[in-house]
Amino acid sequence: MNKKNIFRLIIALTLLIVGFVYFVINGGYLNNAKEQSMVMIRGHAIKIETVKDEKAKALGLSRRQSLCGDCGMLFVFDKPGKYSFWMKDMQFALDLLWIRDGRVVFMKKNVPPDFAATITPTENANQVLEINAETVDGFGIKVGDKVKLK
Repeated sequence: MNKKNIFRLIIALTLLIVGFVYFVINGGYLNNAKEQSMVMIRGHAIKIETVKDEKAKALGLSRRQSLCGDCGMLFVFDKPGKYSFWMKDMQFALDLLWIRDGRVVFMKKNVPPDFAATITPTENANQVLEINAETVDGFGIKVGDKVKLK
């Protein structure tokens, strides 16, 4: 191989490595459990990341500095249950909505990031939506409200 071909090979390998690292860092390989979509509650659209696998559920929104104003994270479970949540490593307050069959069945508002206990609903749910604190009050969300996934 001459110097010109070696140089081209080095450039190609560098681009390949940079592309792979970018892909991994942005969740394409390690975090493919997240899906982007939207839910509608009381006429308000919330952009959501949907998490289904146990590792992504355990991490949730922890270690993030913030969440955009109209964003949230939806946790999806295979069957209804009384799924408990905690605020481990959270940096900001949240409103949590437990959802079953497309309706809010339980909620906990304005949970501070340093809240040490777990939060367990009184009703079974198959989804939990985490959104910024004050969103429930701002949107006027109530138990029984319809939640539509788009």
